[in-house]
Amino acid sequence: MFNKKFCYSSSILKALLLSMSAVSTVWAQDHIVPPMINIPAGNFMMGAEGGDPANKPIHAESVAAFQMGKYAVTVAEFRIFAEETGFNPESTCGDFMDSNGLGGPTDLGTGRWDKHRYSYSEYQPVTCINWQDANNYADWLSKKTGIQYRLPTEPEWEYAAKANTTSRYFWGNDLDMTQACLYGNFADQTGEYVNNETYGLSNIGWIEHGNCDDGEAYIAIVGLYRANPFGLYDIAGNASELLNSCYYEDGYKERSEEEMDVNKCEYTSHRGSGWHYPAQPHSSRLRYKREGWNRLSDTAFRLATDVNSNKLDASTVKFEEELKQAQTKRLATRPKIPAAPINAQLVKLKERIKNNTYQLSWQPNRDKRVTGYDIYQTNSPYAHLYGGYYQNHYKKINSVNANVNSLEVNLPNHEGSIRLVTKTKKLNSLPSQPVNVFVKPKTVFIPGKVFMNDTTKLENVHLRKSTKENNPAPFYLSKVNKNSDNSLVTTTFNINVEKSAWYNVNYRGGSFIKGVFFKLWQNDTLLGEISYDPELKYKTSNLHKVFLEKGSHSLQLSVLREGFDMWNLTWLEFTEVKS
Repeated sequence: MFNKKFCYSSSILKALLLSMSAVSTVWAQDHIVPPMINIPAGNFMMGAEGGDPANKPIHAESVAAFQMGKYAVTVAEFRIFAEETGFNPESTCGDFMDSNGLGGPTDLGTGRWDKHRYSYSEYQPVTCINWQDANNYADWLSKKTGIQYRLPTEPEWEYAAKANTTSRYFWGNDLDMTQACLYGNFADQTGEYVNNETYGLSNIGWIEHGNCDDGEAYIAIVGLYRANPFGLYDIAGNASELLNSCYYEDGYKERSEEEMDVNKCEYTSHRGSGWHYPAQPHSSRLRYKREGWNRLSDTAFRLATDVNSNKLDASTVKFEEELKQAQTKRLATRPKIPAAPINAQLVKLKERIKNNTYQLSWQPNRDKRVTGYDIYQTNSPYAHLYGGYYQNHYKKINSVNANVNSLEVNLPNHEGSIRLVTKTKKLNSLPSQPVNVFVKPKTVFIPGKVFMNDTTKLENVHLRKSTKENNPAPFYLSKVNKNSDNSLVTTTFNINVEKSAWYNVNYRGGSFIKGVFFKLWQNDTLLGEISYDPELKYKTSNLHKVFLEKGSHSLQLSVLREGFDMWNLTWLEFTEVKS
């Protein structure tokens, strides 16, 4: 699948990635001394109380004073090393992306450090390098400068990233993810739009994205966002950073000197969520196989040194001057997607109700670039619950000019939902929030099967639709639980139980984690915990039993995962236990 020709669906999508922001630079020096920040000595609490076991336990750490790179090492800096040392790896870097997202460390791509499908500037962080490459660069620069450069350790990185803050992120807790785009390049609205249009890829119902727009779909030039309190740029977002510390899945434990030898352990740590993912807490850890994994287009590095100095080299000054020009040009030329329409509503036209006619209206967008609006409709009563690319579930039924913000629409059988898109000459917006006709909640009768599309309410999860034809159960719940996630997923159903009795509970679903999978509740009373074991057949196992009271009730299913997981659930089945 990696021999697909890579192209953008329109010239403006190409402009989003390739807008002219590179500054042609020919360095007279044989190296660039990187801008460094003096990090004071200090104490902090490292790790997390919940989430991935690899992040636990939270514990006290002390860090001596050191210096850390103001930015991740850039292509411009790395190029001098590559040309002098003959660094010439094969073009297999993992830069492949399609409707399923970015490939992983065992997938082969088509790029390398100086040219991959997300590169456009000498001032982006150099990616498509591995742990050995980063250390070789540090050794080379050390010989050039007489300063002993290295990769930061994991305690140094977390301490420097937090910068004496105790919130979820150095800029605050930001639970609704509206502020992250001021401080880093993450999965955001621009990334969602470009991936929608280019790959049919959506993060909705998958890894999600922030409720903000950082203006970059992929890797950004370094230093475009606000620094943390220590003065470090892109310490969160843009590209994750390789470190000189070992990683173990069971967390922070006392280990032997040999186990902690970074030149011997199987996995090394890297930190900081990149452009492809939403912001993660600074205690969140990632792993990189020291040998054997492919280079990745979302992984970079920054340098550290034990020297504490304010001396400024001429090459550093020149580098930052050129970087400033690149930043200024990028900010002035990169396109910006318009805002989606808001406050849409559907009102029944009583005089035409037999014709299923409604009045659709929305608040007009005051952006002077707006040329009109596209109206999308689905006939499915469930589409407003779906994750994935919206055009897989909605079709365009009309287009209107910018001065129109109301029109009549027909909804067959008084079902379905409407979404609107703002148009400009060059770019469109993401779709608006769905506005749907009220559909009477379905009641499921027990004994029987409960399908996920029978839900009356979903929280922290989206419904997905199978692509298989003639699938008797085409709808399912699916979620990627990120390392730091500790959010409760719930779905609610209206049930009518035939008689008070014990019932077997079987289901179709799966998880990466063995043990308790989900809990069942009836009218806020816990019925039982339902477990998962990949070696058992939970569609027919009759392993779990719950007691259901006769009559109409609310049935709630809740899922709470700690650590990384990819789980799915298609249906539950309740059958009476025969005495």
